[in-house]
Amino acid sequence: MHSLEKISERLLAVTETDIRRYLYPEINFDARLIVITGCRGVGKTTLLKQYLKENSNTKTAIYFSLDHLYFSKNTLLETVEELYDRGYRRFGIDEVHKYEGWSRELKNIYDSLPDVKVLVTSSSALDVMEGVGDLSRRADVYNLKGLSFREFLIFEGMESFPVISIDELTVNHTEIAQELLTKHPELTKKFKNYLRNGYYPFYKEAGRKYNDRLQAMINQVIEVDLPPIFNIDYSSVRQIKKLLGLLSELVPYSPNIQKISDQLNIPRQRVLVFLDYLDRADVLNALKAPQKSDSALTKPDKVFLENSNLIHALAMTEPNTGTERETFFMNAVGAKNTLSFPVRGDFMVNDKYVFEVGGKNKSMHQIYGMPNAFLAKDGIDEGYGSTIPLWLFGFGY
Repeated sequence: MHSLEKISERLLAVTETDIRRYLYPEINFDARLIVITGCRGVGKTTLLKQYLKENSNTKTAIYFSLDHLYFSKNTLLETVEELYDRGYRRFGIDEVHKYEGWSRELKNIYDSLPDVKVLVTSSSALDVMEGVGDLSRRADVYNLKGLSFREFLIFEGMESFPVISIDELTVNHTEIAQELLTKHPELTKKFKNYLRNGYYPFYKEAGRKYNDRLQAMINQVIEVDLPPIFNIDYSSVRQIKKLLGLLSELVPYSPNIQKISDQLNIPRQRVLVFLDYLDRADVLNALKAPQKSDSALTKPDKVFLENSNLIHALAMTEPNTGTERETFFMNAVGAKNTLSFPVRGDFMVNDKYVFEVGGKNKSMHQIYGMPNAFLAKDGIDEGYGSTIPLWLFGFGY
């Protein structure tokens, strides 16, 4: 117990609070139980520690991770109760998905200690509402994405630019781009850097080892995070890694499930289940037509890697620029909007807008005559009419 307190003191003491992620002001910190999900490396732990450091002293708030050896012999409930008796009232609990029985014990903590506040983090693959015990009316659940291009610029030492909604962008993109580029003409160059190595907050720390870190991180997601959540064995882990290896060379990809099944010698239904696992774990993004079911066994119309940085880390050859563009759009716009697969074009946004994504020579041919149709063009600084520069979509959160 004393070791947990000492570790927490050390970690909170060195936690920097000068840059807050987009999600921080969106969280209702008055809630008693808050769950922050997200893929590895996106900054969940940092957000957790920032809150504890800024809102309590070290004698009333404590941070600990459930993958610590301490919890191989001690339960979460008993630990929190003992710390409560010592005066702690705010608990930041990391890696909750690593702990068997997490849902039941969180429910017991919530019900038996009404004056405590609990913030937990977990893999995005974990469906908090499916846990044992009814947490659905107790927990406020949030999902943290990686850095938007707007946030990346803050990490690069630039000012905090305002968020631009998709509705505002479709109306005022020309004026917005002109205003931004007049003050910061280097933005489009920085956008190219962001597409390669700016999505995960540790990009500066990793330096030239960034792609190695991403590969190791994805391996950890598949080998460590998914098995306890979905109760899968090592054979399934190997099959999922093979599936991801195949997809990383093909995405964006309209999947032929039977062909994948034959290539990897995996039953068709199992391919669909594994695609769902990777989608829920924020390794892939699956795009479906609006009329399709969200069931895991419904074939997606198109599959993308979750962000453009993963393309560069996982692909064996230099990625296609078209792949990079579409992956960025799916990731950036999908974070705050509902995306689906349209009859024509690349993306439908909020059942209202249709977008075709391409380079500077892309025409309106494929979406001509469609209402609320736009081109998202790479390689241009400013847009005009229905043509919007791709980099501007990075200011959505």
